[in-house]
Amino acid sequence: MFQNTSMRFITASIIFIHITGFIYGQEKRVVNFNSEEVPYYFSLNFKYGVSLLPNLNAKIVIVNTQENLLSASESIKIPKNKIAQKDYLLYYHLKLPKLNSEKEYLDFLRTFIEENYYQDAFNRNTISIDFKENTIPFSCQALEELNTFLAQVIVPENSSLLNCGKSYVSKNIGREKLKTSLPYESIRFISEAEKLKEDYKLLKSLSQWSNAYFVSVKVGHQEISKKQRIAFDEETLVDFSDLKTTWNIDAGYMFSQKIGGFLNVGLLFEKEQGISRSGSSISVTGKGAGVVKIGLGVKYIPFTKDRWSLYTDLAGGYLRAKAGGGSGSVSISNGGLNNSINRVEKTEKSKYFNLSLGANYRLGRTVFLTSNFQYSITNFENNIGSVSGFTGYSINLGVGFSF
Repeated sequence: MFQNTSMRFITASIIFIHITGFIYGQEKRVVNFNSEEVPYYFSLNFKYGVSLLPNLNAKIVIVNTQENLLSASESIKIPKNKIAQKDYLLYYHLKLPKLNSEKEYLDFLRTFIEENYYQDAFNRNTISIDFKENTIPFSCQALEELNTFLAQVIVPENSSLLNCGKSYVSKNIGREKLKTSLPYESIRFISEAEKLKEDYKLLKSLSQWSNAYFVSVKVGHQEISKKQRIAFDEETLVDFSDLKTTWNIDAGYMFSQKIGGFLNVGLLFEKEQGISRSGSSISVTGKGAGVVKIGLGVKYIPFTKDRWSLYTDLAGGYLRAKAGGGSGSVSISNGGLNNSINRVEKTEKSKYFNLSLGANYRLGRTVFLTSNFQYSITNFENNIGSVSGFTGYSINLGVGFSF
């Protein structure tokens, strides 16, 4: 009887703690900036239930280089006695990454605040920053821009920034409630905060390519270089430079957020084409013109932002071109001679190399639109279909799927 009662009490306590979500420690997070992961700790000076209240004050603490980041964050304790809601404070302890310029540090702090705002829905008008580090990467000229997204800047007592004559720069937290120079809309309700968080998670997932399989199908307009166009091939009755529509199918896997590999298949074909030439009159019908490319490629994504990503592809493989014959008549010297043309077929094989620059736009977690500019290099050992190769460019549009 006693054991059953104890077990029920323990189980109920565990469920209660799980549901209410009381936090007594620190949460380690990571923010990505300039392809670098910057770790930091999130903590608070109160305990909360199912959801974190929105529109609370937030403080960024820049930890000294020599100090342990976790130890610094553990200095924030939840008081035994309940505190007033106006004194609730969210803390973010981090060490600044090594960047190249003052502008980069400003961009980093903007990115940091924006990413955490979408997670925690704090009051963006009252954010403060506390520099425990003596080396501060900002000059007096940068303070006005800093004040557009930070309400108060707290610095060590020997900092030169105290001489800049800015009321929002001080060596301790003032009693006066300061606000950013630019106003920001506040989140008042938990439901709004939850929606903000869900929208952020969706947007975050749309920019993720790491460990994803992808398939894309593109159709494009191709132009073969004029240097590779030769006299009309009267044996095959095909002019490959007239084939303007190209198809590309890529299927691959992203090994990381930036690097991936893929299988490339390219197709050009035309079942039937009517051809006529002035001067020495030629009237023919050719059949069976087509090209198949199969190769492997490497994909590099240097930039991602929300739904957008820019990429470059380098692919190479083997190409097979077939130019079918046909039937028709040739009239030479003002119709003085009529000849019939027998059907001739030619096949050529060659290596090809593609360099592509393009962009993706995600419509959802799975479907994305894609486009690129592609430059291709191909040279034949023997001429075929009125060309000596397929070197040229194409502009392509298509749709893709990732999973």
